[in-house]
Amino acid sequence: MPVICISSSKNKLGKTTIVSGIAHESIIRGNKTFVGKISDGKIIHHEDFYKIYNQNYKKLDLDKSEIILVEINDLSTDQTNKFLEKNDARIILVENTLEDIETPSNIFGERLIGYILNGIWKYHKNTIIQDRSENKILAIIEQSRAFMGHSAREITESLDTENIIGDKYLDKSIENFLIGGFVLDWGPEYFSTLNDVALIVRGDRPDVQLSAIQSGTVNLIIATGSKTPVEYVRNEAKKFDIPIVIVNDDTMTTIEKLSGIVKSFNFDTMKKIEFSNKVLTESLNFDSLFEIFSMPITK
Repeated sequence: MPVICISSSKNKLGKTTIVSGIAHESIIRGNKTFVGKISDGKIIHHEDFYKIYNQNYKKLDLDKSEIILVEINDLSTDQTNKFLEKNDARIILVENTLEDIETPSNIFGERLIGYILNGIWKYHKNTIIQDRSENKILAIIEQSRAFMGHSAREITESLDTENIIGDKYLDKSIENFLIGGFVLDWGPEYFSTLNDVALIVRGDRPDVQLSAIQSGTVNLIIATGSKTPVEYVRNEAKKFDIPIVIVNDDTMTTIEKLSGIVKSFNFDTMKKIEFSNKVLTESLNFDSLFEIFSMPITK
């Protein structure tokens, strides 16, 4: 069975994102797929992946798998090379600059499948494309807010919450924040300019709240000032499965508290796995990649 490792020269470059996107593709192709990481030199289940993956998917034992995908963290180049040799494995490197892809090809030789450049600014992508073939670049992934989102539950936990209406809907994804009542041109058109929105608005502004609900893009209403929205707003929110969080702070204090969570993000939802698979599908040829996975290594 092929063992495919995902590593990088630095931390926080999106290895979990990439291994999850490839794993999802392997699973939907019908392959018996093991997603793992390394602990004390051994391959173990990647619990961070399985914790957020489709709960109907049953984890496989290592020896019952057809393909093994392993995320490598905190190993030196020499340790990584020894691991590849021991497990007769191939490797994909995730990097974020062209400068990081020059030397590893000489180190890993035929075991190196290629590079995935992740988190690239859109304006820089065209420059990299020119060097794509000669540098074994498999895919170029642009920066995306979809990877930086949070669940409504995470956001709620960071606030001074008085009450939650519709807490069963708190698993919804939040990628953008809009402030209600701070612009003259608010309305459904204003709120529909972005997707997966959390609206921050005083609890006594039913006009703004209803416009947000009608936009179809709002996944959370944060009602500030310890004021519970009126019954009609609550009913409309329930109709569209939108949770309402009543917080004790005023709007500006709430915004200040949210600024901290916006700066940090984790790869922590099934939606992010599916989005990773989507952007990889758009940037690389999965048919060719899985064909390489199945080929013997030329030494």
